[in-house]
Amino acid sequence: MTRPNNNTLKNVEFYAACFAFSVALFVVLAAVGHVYPFGDNSFLTDDLKYQYIDFFAWFHRVLLGEANLRYSFSQGLGMNTWGLYSYYLASPFNLLCVLFPADKLTLFVFAIAALKLGCIHISSAWYVQKRFGLSKPAAFLLSASFTFCSWIVSNLRNPLWIDCLILLPVCAYGCYELIHEQRMARLVIATALNVTFCWYTAYISILFLCIFVLVEFVDYVAEQGFSWKLMLDRALRFTGAIVLGLLLSAWTFLPTILAMSKGGPVLALGPLLKTSLKSLIRGFLPGMWVNNDSTPQFYCGVIMMLLAVSLLFNRAVSIKTRIATLVVTIILVASSVLSPLEYIWCGMRVPNGFYSRTAFLLNFFALWAAGYALQALKDHPKLRRVSRPAVILPLLALTAIELFANAHSMWNQLYVGYSENNNSVYVATATSTVKAIQDDDPTPFYRIDRTTTRADSAALNEGLALGYDQLSSYSSANNPQAIALLNSLGYSSVGEFSTRYAEPILAVDALLGVKYTIVEQAPAGYVAIPEPGDTASAEYVNPYALNLGIAASKDIQNCTLEGENPFEIQNDLYCKILGHNVELYTEINATKTADSQDAKQWSVTVPAGSIGYLYINKDANAGSYWPVALTIDQRTINNEAWRFDNNIRQIADASDGPSSHTVSLEVAEGYSDMPQSNEPVFYALNLEVFEQIIDELKTGEFVPAVFEDGNVEGEYTAENDCNLLLSVPYDDGWSVTINGAAAELTPAADKGMSCLSVQKGTNKIVMTYKTPGALAGLTVSLATAAALIAAGLYTRHKKSRR
Repeated sequence: MTRPNNNTLKNVEFYAACFAFSVALFVVLAAVGHVYPFGDNSFLTDDLKYQYIDFFAWFHRVLLGEANLRYSFSQGLGMNTWGLYSYYLASPFNLLCVLFPADKLTLFVFAIAALKLGCIHISSAWYVQKRFGLSKPAAFLLSASFTFCSWIVSNLRNPLWIDCLILLPVCAYGCYELIHEQRMARLVIATALNVTFCWYTAYISILFLCIFVLVEFVDYVAEQGFSWKLMLDRALRFTGAIVLGLLLSAWTFLPTILAMSKGGPVLALGPLLKTSLKSLIRGFLPGMWVNNDSTPQFYCGVIMMLLAVSLLFNRAVSIKTRIATLVVTIILVASSVLSPLEYIWCGMRVPNGFYSRTAFLLNFFALWAAGYALQALKDHPKLRRVSRPAVILPLLALTAIELFANAHSMWNQLYVGYSENNNSVYVATATSTVKAIQDDDPTPFYRIDRTTTRADSAALNEGLALGYDQLSSYSSANNPQAIALLNSLGYSSVGEFSTRYAEPILAVDALLGVKYTIVEQAPAGYVAIPEPGDTASAEYVNPYALNLGIAASKDIQNCTLEGENPFEIQNDLYCKILGHNVELYTEINATKTADSQDAKQWSVTVPAGSIGYLYINKDANAGSYWPVALTIDQRTINNEAWRFDNNIRQIADASDGPSSHTVSLEVAEGYSDMPQSNEPVFYALNLEVFEQIIDELKTGEFVPAVFEDGNVEGEYTAENDCNLLLSVPYDDGWSVTINGAAAELTPAADKGMSCLSVQKGTNKIVMTYKTPGALAGLTVSLATAAALIAAGLYTRHKKSRR
């Protein structure tokens, strides 16, 4: 039995120490900051609270066999979930969530954050040792500085982005091997893993590597000499490595491309400068980060930054290498300052939130430059003592204190305002409320939505987490056609990439099968359910809710909805379904009684037998972040027209006679003025006309026997040949059979819904979802892997014969 040599044991001990240090520092930060599980300050903040925790809950259900990885009806009518998985959930660390109870997923997030920090420390320490031959104390100091740089500490609330920091040092060493030794294998495998774990950060990393490999090349030719043949050889090898990495990951990358290529709109560029000179300088200093959109997270330890800067002035280093280092540094700083560069780094989209997403690249480049500087000092006869433990260890102690103080300052800004107790109460209440409805109504199809959420003014994903079907969605990986339809119908503003069910809308709730709603105020047309499940809101049932499918006219196929506002669009949708004109909504005349810069007011009379509604047509220049305070009689909505909160709002329920109401717009809290072109439109839903339409549509309903994620089955008896309109978004992944024969699913309502042509008599319908591109991607990955293995075996065989 071969015993491990002494160097191997020392390396294992060293990397174990790196891991233990980072985990311990993380735990101490939590204990001092009273962050759960060491206090009631919740680790959930920003999108970790609004999105990711619900996605983890969904993935927990997937791993337990309670949900489908490929498709879900629990968000925005229905969506291909491969993009959701590959962007947010593909990290192998997330598999650990199955070990935690569903109500303890905050603890799971805390645990994987600690594990990822430990792995970043190991990876970066390995890199600087391997690349620069540094002593263990020196490698420990630099890798600790990188692990607890401001970007990583502040973005633990984005756990999906952190795996990239583990793999980036491996990719960087792969570039070094490629330039110096013409070896590609490490870069190929690391690129494939990077894309597999999170394609978004992989895209950013690959762009960076295209620049970084040039620095390594310049450094190489400074010693070996330049030739065009050498440059072409390395350029082809680097390109080949990246392409092979993408091909190896095609099993997930190809279906991701197909899922995400239908994504939301590309936003227009904002102001050229993203920050001020003062904020830019603050970004390099410890304890100076401010949780806003103006301070980049460039700080990565004073010692490491000073070493990195010293490289530029070290005459022992080639002038070409120093110039290349300066140029790349300028590019990386500018990428967090100039909007056009940020736009390129973020996938030709303007990022919404989390300023300075690419600052980690500068942090890593500082690690490279500092390692290079220490290597130069180590090789200098007069400065060899600088890298000895007696010098490094005191610097390490000072750096640890400095890193802790900076991280503690950031945590005091991040993990406040939402307690773990509040989260636990929310999860328990929401779970029991939804379970009570589901136990009471075991039928296969209906939708539930709620206006009470984990946090106010955020479109969340409770349906994914708790296993019910809802309209609300807040994700970068949803079905954009479904979201566009929902927003055009009045659930949010047209153009938003997600939607929020902020208030019930009877006519479209009924059409889309929203049978139950959980709200704070009684919605018009709904019936209260006795003994509501929680004290903050009540449960209501929609007696008009239609089932999954209804008979519709041929006008609905491939149709585009038209109208100047959501009421007219709903009218148009119902007309196309019925095949004749119908005036579901009629406009109400409103008298403006006040009009100033700070306040507008209207007097509105709702006709007898009608439900009164309004919707604010937003100023085109208002964007997502210029709300108003909307008051309807005595009810005030503080942030109407803010991001997802631009919903059709109820003025009054139907009554036997006309009713008068007052509507006003004022400056929203925290704002100094309001958009002057934001004007409400007032409409009445004629309840008699609506009930007649619903009665007509109920005669041709399709009631599925099976309605599960990615699988729909049932029999539909048609009196005549007709179109069956389904409240399922059109998607290429659906395969359909009717009575055993293949059938074509066609788009309807701007692809937000879909249609089937059915014949007179009994139609046995089976719909199955298969992720587009999954089989082709798997084939490409397997073929690439086989080719690489064959090439490797051939090369080894060839060498052995020499």
